Amino acid sequence: MKKKPILFLIAILVSMSTAFSQDLKSEKELRRQAAKVDTVYTVQERANIEAWFYERVNEMHLSDEEREEYDTIVYSYIFQMSRLNDKDKDYTIDEIHVKFDDIVDTMNAELKSVLTTEQYINHLENFNEIVRSIYHKYGWED
Repeated sequence: MKKKPILFLIAILVSMSTAFSQDLKSEKELRRQAAKVDTVYTVQERANIEAWFYERVNEMHLSDEEREEYDTIVYSYIFQMSRLNDKDKDYTIDEIHVKFDDIVDTMNAELKSVLTTEQYINHLENFNEIVRSIYHKYGWED
């Protein structure tokens, strides 16, 4: 007879712990959702831009070593740009615009010292297409 109340108590405790763990998951999901970044491009748009940019950079005829250095520089700055609209940064759209332009200018200055004049002009033409696209997405004026 004593087994039934103990089993009943265990069943209640298990169901309560399951309910609490679901609440915790919901809290985690809510925090994750709150910190989620709205991206400028869809996954497909990003893939298309990346493929387009890859082909344009190939036209610069960089050596393997130059290409590695170029990619390292560009993608480190792209990462910085991508984090500007993180919710924890709490930047206004105007602050994002200014910081974005600053990052682009810094990246271009660093690349100017690495590339030949012809390669640098090619880079500016290519990357400015991406910049114009971002300006368009955010509704910024050129």
